[in-house]
Amino acid sequence: METFFKYLNTFPMPLWLAMMFAPNHSLTERASRSSSVLGIAAAHYVLAIINAVRQDQSSGSEAKLDIMSLEGVRSGLSSPQGALAGWAHMLALDLFTGAWIFRQCHRFNAPTWVRIPALAFTLMTGPFGLMIFLLWYGRSFGEALPIDA
Repeated sequence: METFFKYLNTFPMPLWLAMMFAPNHSLTERASRSSSVLGIAAAHYVLAIINAVRQDQSSGSEAKLDIMSLEGVRSGLSSPQGALAGWAHMLALDLFTGAWIFRQCHRFNAPTWVRIPALAFTLMTGPFGLMIFLLWYGRSFGEALPIDA
């Protein structure tokens, strides 16, 4: 499980680094739009959640998967398998969000001082990086980003 965790952390790093430091390279643009790259990140989560559910069932626990209560979520994430599934979930969605931010930065010619912090904070803290980009967009264009952008 530790090996899978290390792999999960390593897998998206080339794309993150490319989006931050090689934004004009054709491979960066293609990878940021790649359903394969983003799909693999999603598949990592699927594998991790299946493993967590299997482990929970094989442990003889009577507890049912409960995502509708704080205690249920805490309980689900308290095992190594549950924590790994939660981490894979965050990595996949942060990568998806980061790729979207990258493409929007290209689309709206966002300066480097916006793109790099927005991506770095998305990598490290998820929604905070998204907020940085959205605040820049709102201040620059005086409106909310259209949903279909």
